[in-house]
Amino acid sequence: MFSAVPPLKAIKFECSIGNKIITSMGFLSCWSFLWDIIIHNEKHLSTVIETEGCQGIETRICALPDDLLLRILCYVPTKDAVATSILSKRWRYVWTMLGILEFKDDGSESVGWFTENSLQLHKAPKLESLTVQLGPRCPVDVDVGKWVENGVNRGVEELDFKLLWTAQPTSFPECLYTCDTLVDLTLSNQILVDVSFPARLPSLLYLTLAYVVYKDEDSLFKLLSSSSVLKRLIVSRREDDNLKNFTVKVSSLETLIYEDFCLNNEVEDNEVDEVEDNDLEVDEEEDVDGLNGLLMIESPSLTKLDLIDVWDYCLIENMSCLDNAFIGIVPNHVEKFLRSLSSVIHLHLFFTKSMVASCNAIKFSRLIEFYFRPDDLVDWLEPLMSLLQNSPKLKTLTIDTEISDHPLSWNQSSSISGCLLSHLEILRWRDYGGREYENKLLDYILANSNCLKTVEISLLATCNLEETQKELESVPRISTSSQLLISIISTSNLHSNGMEV
Repeated sequence: MFSAVPPLKAIKFECSIGNKIITSMGFLSCWSFLWDIIIHNEKHLSTVIETEGCQGIETRICALPDDLLLRILCYVPTKDAVATSILSKRWRYVWTMLGILEFKDDGSESVGWFTENSLQLHKAPKLESLTVQLGPRCPVDVDVGKWVENGVNRGVEELDFKLLWTAQPTSFPECLYTCDTLVDLTLSNQILVDVSFPARLPSLLYLTLAYVVYKDEDSLFKLLSSSSVLKRLIVSRREDDNLKNFTVKVSSLETLIYEDFCLNNEVEDNEVDEVEDNDLEVDEEEDVDGLNGLLMIESPSLTKLDLIDVWDYCLIENMSCLDNAFIGIVPNHVEKFLRSLSSVIHLHLFFTKSMVASCNAIKFSRLIEFYFRPDDLVDWLEPLMSLLQNSPKLKTLTIDTEISDHPLSWNQSSSISGCLLSHLEILRWRDYGGREYENKLLDYILANSNCLKTVEISLLATCNLEETQKELESVPRISTSSQLLISIISTSNLHSNGMEV
């Protein structure tokens, strides 16, 4: 039945049945793994008579228990696992007891037929994970709702559906939103989130909603409120998702990652900066001039928050446990918004013009790591010093600047930030160009940072590299044991130079 066996590291399996040749590289990587088990685990195969060539391999593998064969098949694509059913009677039904199934579109029109028939033949009473990805060539008349029911009826724990086909957004059966066993749910693209009935997801810990469409705001509310133990929520929104306001009110939530790619409704920089402090008390039913809608977050257990390219007015309440925050483009960087971040330990902040007035008013008493990325239109030197003054425990500071002709001003204060005197250990500066204001700020930090251990500076390729490097090496430092690391980045190469100073 089997051809001669080439070396195991380059093995390619071919099984002849009639005039058909079935070739599966994925299955044969697994076949090689089986061979290793055979020759190194004689305790499992002590009764098997050793023979030469592939016939011997077949005999040995067929002697393995079903549990071990299933573990092996978990490491190959589902389509290859299904293909093993034609090898022999011994293999015919092994795959049907797999606990993990993945049906991913390979560009053919048959993926729907294959998924449908595979699920009909599958016999495992418990389904741990079901993943389905349909591409644009998949017929739009396949019944994906029936596949969801199949998984739910067998106690599925992880469900991942990504529909990239040309059909209109498809709603899923009610049983999905009342599944007691579901732990991890991912819904992507042409899916309609329709929860117009009582929902209950008592085991759901992880939820991802990527570019889906919602029936209405009430459907989103019911979905989230039904997830009483939800720990992580990842949201990627599309322009036409049918929502004006997006509300996240989950008491158990610990991680929220939210991004909005409504490119056709981008807010211009000058529109963002026109949002004033007195807009903060906006009624949730009212529109904010220049903005698309409202993002409301009220999750008191939240410890990690990522807001990426948000084009909605953002209102955050009750977040005293927040430790990590990544704040990208968010329109209303005003005092109340920043104050909701005051408990963070790690902060990545895209600093915009509307934030300048709030820097003196907020104290980041727990902040240890700060990634500061100012907008190129902002006069950011003095605001940065205010932020440092209000971050007494800061140990790591990263400054990521962009090329800008915008004039920067700084009236150096006689008062030195406490974090420089007693805590700052690492300074990183990305895209350092040796400009006058950069030299001034760097001189100040290095002259006053008693505990500094490492200074990492990435030079712009457009600056005078040799002269700038010499200037950096000659800057006096109060911390004599600090290490200077200079990176010179260009389009063709990267040079790094590390030296003790």
